[in-house]
Amino acid sequence: MKKFALSTLAAAMLASPSVHTLADAYIGSQMAEKLVSLSPAESLMAVVTYDQMSPLAESQITQLLNLGITEGVQFKNLPIIGVVATKAQIEAIAQFDGVRSVFANREMKLYNADAREITGVADLQGEGFASRNNVEFTGKGSTILVIDSGIDASHQDHFFGDTVVDNVQAILNPGALSIVGVTGPTLSNQVNTDLNSGHGTHVAGTIAGSGVMSDGKHRGAAPDADIIGYGSGAAVLLLDTIGGFDYAISKQYTFDNPIKVISNSWGSSGKYEPLGPVSLASYKAHNMGMISVFAAGNDGPGEDSHNPYAQIPWGISVGAGDKFGKLAGFSSRGLKGETGDFTMPDGTQWTYNNEVSVVAPGVDIISTRAVLNAAANGGDADIDAIEPQNLPFYTMISGTSMATPHVSGIIALMLEANPNLDNATIKRLLQETATNMPGYERWEVGAGYVNARSAVAAALLEDMDHKVTVNNLDGKSFKANALVTTSDRVENFDVFYSPVGEPEVIPFEVGTEEVLVKASADSFANLTKLVLVAPNGTEYRGNLTTPVLSTTMRVAAPAMPGTWGLYVYGLTSLSGVEADPLGLTNGPGLPETFNVTVSFENSGGFEGMDDVEGHPQQNAIEFAVSERLMDAINSRGFSPDARLKRKDFARYAVMGGAVRQYRDLLNEERPNIGSVPGFDKAFVESVMVKGGALKDKLRTQSPVLRSENGSADPFASVTKLDIAYSLVQMLGLEEAALSFDPNADIVVDYNGEQIVLEDQDSIPADMKGYVQLALTLSLINAEFGVEQSPFSITPTITASFAPDTVITRAHYAVLASRFFAQYFE
Repeated sequence: MKKFALSTLAAAMLASPSVHTLADAYIGSQMAEKLVSLSPAESLMAVVTYDQMSPLAESQITQLLNLGITEGVQFKNLPIIGVVATKAQIEAIAQFDGVRSVFANREMKLYNADAREITGVADLQGEGFASRNNVEFTGKGSTILVIDSGIDASHQDHFFGDTVVDNVQAILNPGALSIVGVTGPTLSNQVNTDLNSGHGTHVAGTIAGSGVMSDGKHRGAAPDADIIGYGSGAAVLLLDTIGGFDYAISKQYTFDNPIKVISNSWGSSGKYEPLGPVSLASYKAHNMGMISVFAAGNDGPGEDSHNPYAQIPWGISVGAGDKFGKLAGFSSRGLKGETGDFTMPDGTQWTYNNEVSVVAPGVDIISTRAVLNAAANGGDADIDAIEPQNLPFYTMISGTSMATPHVSGIIALMLEANPNLDNATIKRLLQETATNMPGYERWEVGAGYVNARSAVAAALLEDMDHKVTVNNLDGKSFKANALVTTSDRVENFDVFYSPVGEPEVIPFEVGTEEVLVKASADSFANLTKLVLVAPNGTEYRGNLTTPVLSTTMRVAAPAMPGTWGLYVYGLTSLSGVEADPLGLTNGPGLPETFNVTVSFENSGGFEGMDDVEGHPQQNAIEFAVSERLMDAINSRGFSPDARLKRKDFARYAVMGGAVRQYRDLLNEERPNIGSVPGFDKAFVESVMVKGGALKDKLRTQSPVLRSENGSADPFASVTKLDIAYSLVQMLGLEEAALSFDPNADIVVDYNGEQIVLEDQDSIPADMKGYVQLALTLSLINAEFGVEQSPFSITPTITASFAPDTVITRAHYAVLASRFFAQYFE
């Protein structure tokens, strides 16, 4: 595509469409907004789509010329054109017969570009990385076989003869038996074998798409890897998959680069069968040095929903997460404790475990669209997610099928860094570098969220002891353990919320066996929070519901025996004080009845921290330890009243705050941490580097932990100000915090009134936004007081933050437990 001057000569080369539709085209929302303020003399780029499959006809281009339009962007094979037009011209175009829509040439974010960022793939590529290190990791040297529905290799992102080195269509219909034993028939060197699905094409683009049709935005993980497609062009049957492995075994060294990875975004239900054909076929490929990567399946969230083929112990099972580091609900889970021993025909003993290996981006993934797949896959959602000019070339799909090729591509990057890696080492390093996903166990997420940057660093043998950061590694031990289980008891209440008047408070009882109280409800129309009131009067306010964060209200609190209260609180604007200084809300709420679910976590005992017995925050500590948000300080116990040291906070942020593991990599910038004890180094480095938080999907934020005088100062105390900053960073909300006007007041809500912090001047200007956001999101509390002069009729409520207050270990257990329950569960 190119910018051009329209001419009747060019128009004459185009065929006439066969279908016309009625007038009045759909105007995209951004275009509609722009037209409101566009002056008659101004023009902009409009993307016009016609309701046909063929390119624009001569008559259609003539219509545009007759409007006085002379410049635009034209596509050779598509019924789409971009034109530079005035408001009047755009309104006229919208009335043309056959015009389907008119969109603004809008800028997009997210999707596959973010998938590359969140995993760290983008950190390993690009001019900047190459200039610093004289190398970039793009998958050179590996061929990846994609067993799937086929590949459309006419797509410029993975063109046949360039990225796709062979494209095989299997035609495995019954034929005459032969004592020679032949496979086939197959058709090699096919340009397009993805004839009715588009699935395999999408997978291929995620692995090695160049992104050329999107100016590089939708590149794959390993754009310089070679691809081979193997598929039937239709449904993928068991024999098709076996044929793919057979092809890999016979053709491994046929091409310029050997087949090293077999990507399998397919599977079935049922139990793993070690004696089955896929087990044997993949095992033989494994023995020849080819690693099989399988999709975990899309039958979650229930346990034991795992793709049986993904459970081969010599392969990798990939679950799906979103681009904010959360496990997708549809991602299949294994079964805790299920394991089995078996023997392969060569006499080798193996043990399988019904658990996922790692998680990768698999929600709303944009990749290449097959030419025969004009309407399938993303459907209407594509229109909002993909630039109009890119819609013919890309589509958006979710599934573990989309997560699997991302890992296949990352393996190619690891092999480029170290071609001597064997399959077992590849799997081990992927797991030893994964980012913890708080609250999930091995059978659900394996080691955690894949971390391409650290995996490549590990392939280069950097910081091999940094595996200590990963909670879910096999054999990992902790100083303390607590057993907390979800109670069978669930209470449901209808709670009425009104923005004025006293709130309706619903009472309920909590017993001695509970350690945590949780409440949740959906809020689609209101900006509200749930509030739990403990028997001693302490109020625990929940997360803030916004379109950016969540539409589900959640609140959690350490359990205390007695009568509790539950009510809904909404942000309002009183006394001329802005209700939402950070612009995260949409104003006062509307009367609404919420169906609130109250659930409980029960204690099953603990070990390694006898010193918490009877402590006021024992329940919060038990919960934090059970979810691996914290650990005992040493063999002597938890030390609940001791100050929280910065080095210990670093450990807990990585354990339970979804902070990525850091490793040194070639000439890349390294964190300045000063002198730190060896066992703490991996954790401290991880919180002291840019882009550490997993929820910072673009990896652009400042470190999770602020430096002290240019170093980590590991033995210094953590203050309330430190915590406010760090928790906001872990949520990936730095931009929102920095948008706060430091000259504005920091306010906190109290019973419908907004109170200005009386000590706000003691908070540094660059930290005010963090404190405001931490208060707004209920990450940490203000301290309230009452003042009344001798001449005043009513008392005045005061609020302060006390930024220099030292956080104790017990206090952090409360904060971490609430943070996890409200923003990670």
